[in-house]
Amino acid sequence: MTKGNSDTTSLIKQVITARKTSKVLLPLELRAEQQALWKTEHLRCVEQMLQCAAVAPFHKRADERHCQGTLNAPMPWRFHVLDPQACNKLLEYLESRVQSETQTEDEAKWSRAWQSKIKNMIAASGVLIQVTWLPDTPHEFNLKNIEHVAAAGAAVQNLLLAAQSHDWLSYWSSGGILRDEEVFDYLGICSQEQLLGSVFLSPQAHPSARVIDGGLRDERGELDGWVRWVST
Repeated sequence: MTKGNSDTTSLIKQVITARKTSKVLLPLELRAEQQALWKTEHLRCVEQMLQCAAVAPFHKRADERHCQGTLNAPMPWRFHVLDPQACNKLLEYLESRVQSETQTEDEAKWSRAWQSKIKNMIAASGVLIQVTWLPDTPHEFNLKNIEHVAAAGAAVQNLLLAAQSHDWLSYWSSGGILRDEEVFDYLGICSQEQLLGSVFLSPQAHPSARVIDGGLRDERGELDGWVRWVST
């Protein structure tokens, strides 16, 4: 192995092992200050991260019905990126739904969502990426759909590692209210897509932000707890 390859291997290992979940929470009233930290070069960083996500492996092409519009790539995933301004608009949308909600409407789902951490996560973010996977057969978790989910997960991991390489904070969330069909409609996401996760990225945390590291990071244990060498 050449020195150059050794250095590259060491750097890759460093990025992978350093990556961690960072849930960042910020009061809404400080959102403008957080947004002021956003610079033009951050957008270029996001574009580089997305290029890294693009090279994730996928075994099967997305079904043709998912490739008819502008987003016509064969990969079985789609990334819908909200920049800081779009995040502001999303916060306004969520708050407006709370204000117009009746208590009998799905048991006040918008009010419950607004009382959760989701608004503070959006307030703390640089960008929010709605990552979806593209099912071949809706509501059926067959082998092909499993492969699509796995491919989309690999794309997200590439994105998270790329974020780590830029020293960005990242959090892969299940989405909560952000997977609601009305939110999909507001964001212009096709209803045939399924949310894999909402990824929150930030180049830096506001000084008043609360950063919560992933709770399972230190529970992985040794390799022999999940690795078995097969002998015949």
